[in-house]
Amino acid sequence: MKITIEQQKLIHALELITRVSIKHVTLPVLQCVLITVKEGVVTFKATNLEIGIEVVVEAAIETEGIVAVSATTLMQSVQYITKKEVMLSVNDGVLSVDSGSGKTTINAIPYDEFPSIMKLTIGGVSIQKNLFSLGIKTVAFAASQSSIKPELGSIFIQQKKEHTLTFVATDSFRLMEKTVPQKNFVLNQTILIPQKNAVELARICDLLETDPTLIINDNQCALSFSEGVYITSRLVSGSFPDYEQIIPKEYSTHTTVLKSDVLQAFKKTQIFLNKFMQVTVKVEADMVTISSQNGEVGTTTDTVKVQTEGSDLTLNFNQQYLIDPLSHISDDSLVLHFAGIGRPLVIQGVSDTTLRYLVMPMNK
Repeated sequence: MKITIEQQKLIHALELITRVSIKHVTLPVLQCVLITVKEGVVTFKATNLEIGIEVVVEAAIETEGIVAVSATTLMQSVQYITKKEVMLSVNDGVLSVDSGSGKTTINAIPYDEFPSIMKLTIGGVSIQKNLFSLGIKTVAFAASQSSIKPELGSIFIQQKKEHTLTFVATDSFRLMEKTVPQKNFVLNQTILIPQKNAVELARICDLLETDPTLIINDNQCALSFSEGVYITSRLVSGSFPDYEQIIPKEYSTHTTVLKSDVLQAFKKTQIFLNKFMQVTVKVEADMVTISSQNGEVGTTTDTVKVQTEGSDLTLNFNQQYLIDPLSHISDDSLVLHFAGIGRPLVIQGVSDTTLRYLVMPMNK
């Protein structure tokens, strides 16, 4: 194999795929980028068995061939090259990277065990990548980090209304829902994408310029870009909880508060949180009192002016669970919908109806 490729195109391809490759004890080839030169096409591939990506890159081809080398090592080797073009060649199981002013050799890894990346080609529909990415990034933090229930460690995507997509994630203690526009898009089924895979799909969307085609079958989904990039993820086969059942139909208290006031109060209570990250929220007619205490450090109390309709109440929450959604709410003011003692709190922006965040109070 021998090709000459623009350094920036090589860097771009490696930026797209390097995060997919992983160290694997029994299958070392998973830490590699597979470079295939065949029939006038140069393809870079990486997979971790959960997600796979292919990137087709323009290059001047002298001889065809195939090689697998550490993706991270190759990325680190070429990112500081200042020459416009780089020559990649393979001899005796070694990849040479020659910039004209310097040369690096990287030992190759046998590529025979490199897993095939399944190519979905039927039934794709164009989507707006920025909105697809926004939906994923908005809810991803709420997915469970445990692998015990794969459906809770995933992002649930459904079409509740025409020309929209709704993204949901929950870890059973809190839930985030975000609806984004998707004109002329029809999703005939719900899908569950593992959270880490979904975040990677969003990252790829953000790095590319064209809107992709979304292709779905029973156990995989894929994004295919006209820029020569194809990325596919496995889908989770479990059933996502019927979350509409846990969202309260009635509320005892509605409180409107400035987001900046809440964040400022949390900066103080952060200092005095206990090991459970517990913060106490006391709601009254025209103010909310936010407090925390730590037996080893001390206590703090802060009062925020609000507008409240309904009953007074006091609840305890994990403070981080209250902070996490706020960066995703574009409104300056929040509406806190309290369902009562021991029942969920729902947070929304004053004017943003596309987002709902539900969080359960703490028992103690």
